[in-house]
Amino acid sequence: MVVKKFLMFLLLCFVLSSYSFSQRIEAQVTTDLRTLPIEKQEKLRGFADQVMRYINGHEWCEDPWRTVVYVDMQLILEDMTTSAEERYRGQILIHNNYDLQFFDKRWRFAYQSGDILTHEQSSQNSFTSAIDFYIYLILGGEFDKWGTLAGTPYYKKAKEIAEQARFGLGRYIEGWDRRVELVDELLSERHKPYREMVDYYFYGLSYVNIDNARAREHIATAIKRLDKIISDDPNNEYAGKFIDAHHIEMIEVFRYAQDKSPLRTLLIIDGEHEKAYRDILEF
Repeated sequence: MVVKKFLMFLLLCFVLSSYSFSQRIEAQVTTDLRTLPIEKQEKLRGFADQVMRYINGHEWCEDPWRTVVYVDMQLILEDMTTSAEERYRGQILIHNNYDLQFFDKRWRFAYQSGDILTHEQSSQNSFTSAIDFYIYLILGGEFDKWGTLAGTPYYKKAKEIAEQARFGLGRYIEGWDRRVELVDELLSERHKPYREMVDYYFYGLSYVNIDNARAREHIATAIKRLDKIISDDPNNEYAGKFIDAHHIEMIEVFRYAQDKSPLRTLLIIDGEHEKAYRDILEF
């Protein structure tokens, strides 16, 4: 079991290092159309592919690290059409298959079957504005891993979209107040310690198998900061999700370290995975 976990960890390190090979978003999009009338299901049969082309065919950022960002997006659609204009109620689940995830069930938009999705910065669109908003949130979270608060420009782009949409989309403004609140929270001073912790963690992770002492030093600093975040706010959802996503990595980083005090800290702040920490500390 130990060997298996360690091999999984090495594979993860390889995946992280492969981010440097290119500059693009690689999105997989799936749609759930089961609640739509049969004729609408037929009309939207190629909808997921069209959204995927919209995302993957656009250059979202200027990235000196030539990074690839993996995105999985699931769209659940319900019909709201009451006139000649096709209207929908939607839910969006978007994540990076790793540690970033957003779920939105307050999406309302118009989409005429056969419309071509295009990127137009000068205009608001009830469908593409939501897609753009969440892509920029994912980019903000990803770039925070590569430099101190480096995701700020992408969070600000998401904020600009949300602020324009909540006043400029007429009957489709539902949910945009909440989206403004979400991005304001991500940019807030209260959330800043979390973002700085993420930078320490991934800086340390980049040294795994290159300079393990340096890797442990920075990840230990991240764990101390994580401890402070949780001490100040025991219900911090971002810290909780971070631990869920990364506790196995942190265990592997300190599995063979002489100083396992960072795992003792995790044992205190993360009771959900107590057994996993004790298995190493009591070995």
